Amino acid sequence: MKQYDQVYIRESEVMQVIILHNLYSLKESNDIFFQGGTAIRLCYNGRRFSEDLDFVSHLTSDKIALLLKSITGQVRNGLVAHYGRGELELTEKGRSRESMYSAFFRFQPEGSQRKISVKLEFEGLRENSKPLINRMILYMLPVVRQMLVSGEFVMPNLSSIIMVQTPEEILSDKIRAIFERTYLKGRDFYDIWYLSSIFNIKCDPQLVMKKIEMYRTTFRSLRSPVFFLKPGKNDKGVIIDAINQDLERFLPAQELEIFSQDRFKAFFNSLKNVVLHVQDIEQFKQSRR
Repeated sequence: MKQYDQVYIRESEVMQVIILHNLYSLKESNDIFFQGGTAIRLCYNGRRFSEDLDFVSHLTSDKIALLLKSITGQVRNGLVAHYGRGELELTEKGRSRESMYSAFFRFQPEGSQRKISVKLEFEGLRENSKPLINRMILYMLPVVRQMLVSGEFVMPNLSSIIMVQTPEEILSDKIRAIFERTYLKGRDFYDIWYLSSIFNIKCDPQLVMKKIEMYRTTFRSLRSPVFFLKPGKNDKGVIIDAINQDLERFLPAQELEIFSQDRFKAFFNSLKNVVLHVQDIEQFKQSRR
């Protein structure tokens, strides 16, 4: 299992910013909406590192593939400016569902064994559905400002406008995810805690209901609200294991240790609070687990 690695994290974040800058320089990016853990990290001052760039869009998989291919040269130039000459690969991971597209950018500096990689995932939106968004200038994002001031980032003119989901939308996505994922991910519980307890975002059941219907992929709940509200000993152990195994890559060890001292009580309290607000949503109640 990978451990928290500050050098790897900073290299990944430099690559993320370069990709975002070039992607949102395209006119088609008006229909690409940034979401997920990296959106929390970059746009809403999150503490947790996140390795993927997640988006939603009405664009087809074929169109997204062409857009990513079109920015490959600019992404490579940005990486060369930071890490010297090297090889950049754009690899399609696959189209596991008709409504989802994913790919990797991987860069290997010349003479180095290491590779810097960022995964991009695009979820398809239904026609006439759109999340609430904020428009943010890339160079004004907290993490980007820090990298510019410290000299870790050397590209000027990061004036691309990022179309990012509101914190309320991202929280609704995270709630959807914990009910829908085949395997629980500890990052979701951390992000729910951060958005609801630290960022003080209130759970909106109506927004969660809209989120369930927003995507082309049909929602299917694998867990009932009771699984989160009154977890048995085994279920609670499953959640704690998911948190420990996932977050050790994304949080400094000393922070994770503090959260784990009381068996992640803060996470469970935040989880219970948001699930109480959505427990009567019919799609969540249909699961027997």
